[in-house]
Amino acid sequence: MAPRKQGSHWRRLVSMLAGAVLLASCDPGPSPEHASQTVPAPVAEAPTDGPVVVFLGDSLVAGFGLAADEALPEQIAAIFKADGVKAKVVNAGVSGDTTANGLARFDWSVANADADVVVVALGANDYLMGIDPEITRRNLTAIVQKAVDDGIACVLVGLQPRSAVEDGSRDAAFAAIYPDIATAFGMQLYPSLMSDVENQPELLQADGLHPTEQGVKIMATRLAAFLDPIVRAYD
Repeated sequence: MAPRKQGSHWRRLVSMLAGAVLLASCDPGPSPEHASQTVPAPVAEAPTDGPVVVFLGDSLVAGFGLAADEALPEQIAAIFKADGVKAKVVNAGVSGDTTANGLARFDWSVANADADVVVVALGANDYLMGIDPEITRRNLTAIVQKAVDDGIACVLVGLQPRSAVEDGSRDAAFAAIYPDIATAFGMQLYPSLMSDVENQPELLQADGLHPTEQGVKIMATRLAAFLDPIVRAYD
């Protein structure tokens, strides 16, 4: 996807000054389903020049159980800095968020951050909560469409269920959401955020779901390498 056209920042600023309502959608579109009220995402920016890269996600992005500088976006920001990749990284992760929550706060967490790139890492809570995969598909599609409409480059992070995926199962339906959306929009797909840590108990916290600091470092190294050429394209 191409960088945003000049002037989008000022249009957004004018919109904010005009009294845009928090969490309101800029364009008519699918309403988030099964959304609950959420706290606005924390915004932590690395003090560097370059494109704004927003990570829109849940507890795996927010850094559940970890210090603020140990969260995934902050670890990626450190890798970018060490590798000479100019970027301003924003952690827009909220623990417990579903795809519906992410859609509901897209304007607040992503558009208002003046993002150049958004990394969408949502869906794990939908899966754990038993939400219908078609609802998850619609919400993720609406999130990606918002990014497209705002001229924001979008990277989708996939979900791979830990159990064996059988044809026709709910797991199979969830696993198919991400490649289907990526293909439909011709966008970048990062297949699985936790593939290298989810089956390694020593890299997981006591709940068996969230990565330790070392687990996040492994995740960050792989994802940073994937994002590197995408972010450098904005230098």
